[in-house]
Amino acid sequence: MADAALRQFQEYLDGTRTSFDVPLAPQGTPFQRRVWEALRDIPYGETSTYGRLAQTLGSSARAVGSAVGRNPISVLVPCHRVVGTDGGLTGYAGGLDRKTALLALENSPRQG
Repeated sequence: MADAALRQFQEYLDGTRTSFDVPLAPQGTPFQRRVWEALRDIPYGETSTYGRLAQTLGSSARAVGSAVGRNPISVLVPCHRVVGTDGGLTGYAGGLDRKTALLALENSPRQG
C-alpha cells in the first residue's frame, strides 16, 4: 500500500493525477474523521472555506478549523484546499508557501 501511495503522490506532483484511491484510515475522533472525509470531497483545483464546510457538517468554523489542523495525511486528504471566507490563505501545517505551491499546481495546465 505504501508503494501505491508513493506512486500516486508522485503522479500528483507530476500533474498527471487529480485524486487518490489508496485506502486511508486516519486516526481521530468521529468528528475529525467526518471533516477529513469532507476534505476529500473538495474537487481538485477547487477550494472551500471553513464556514462552508462547517455549514455542511452542522458545526462551527472554529471546530472545523481545529479538525483540519489535525489532519494526519496532508495532500492525500487535501486540507490545502480550505481557505478563509475572503478566499485568503490561512494556516497550513506544512507552511503557507507549500499551500500556495499545491494550489498553484492544481491550477496549472495538466500534463496528461
